[in-house]
Amino acid sequence: MQIKSQSSTWAGIFTLVSFITVAFLGTYVYLMWQAGRATWLVYLISVPFFAMGALLGYGGLRGLLRLLHFGHWRLEIEGPGVLGRPLPARLLPGRDVTPSGEIRCDLRCLKVTIVNTGKNQRMETKTLWETSWMVTSAIILKGPGLSLSLPLPADGTGTTQGPNDGAGVKWQLTVLVPTQTLSDEPIFDVPVRC
Repeated sequence: MQIKSQSSTWAGIFTLVSFITVAFLGTYVYLMWQAGRATWLVYLISVPFFAMGALLGYGGLRGLLRLLHFGHWRLEIEGPGVLGRPLPARLLPGRDVTPSGEIRCDLRCLKVTIVNTGKNQRMETKTLWETSWMVTSAIILKGPGLSLSLPLPADGTGTTQGPNDGAGVKWQLTVLVPTQTLSDEPIFDVPVRC
């Protein structure tokens, strides 16, 4: 079973939204300036939207650069993990990666609940269990990848996350891969059963 990283999923959407926001606002301000209607109020109203577009653009372009530099990361496992047994896995990059230091792996068990406050809903995340470890590798090749062993605890809760609302228990693996130019941090949702 292969699990695709969720790190760069939103990069293209953020970049597109930012360019559309900046283009519309830029056109609006330019047309107001051409018509002689550009006052301090037009600029004052436009500045927060330009700032939001620039912030989305920064995050989106950074995600796209990571995607272009590393490609999509995948995690290959034989099946769902079982509590109390280590889960063998392989980290597969989109292209060959040479880490500049030790690779940090974080495995967390998260409980996500949806809290209704009147008309609004918000998600609360609580960490039930977590562990970290370091892995050394000179190079991570695209084909064989990097072998990992995910240390699952003897007791705990398996994955119970619902498909629609995202509430429930989920196990999340985060891998920080440092490189000389740009570090990447792919995130994987790992299925675990009791």
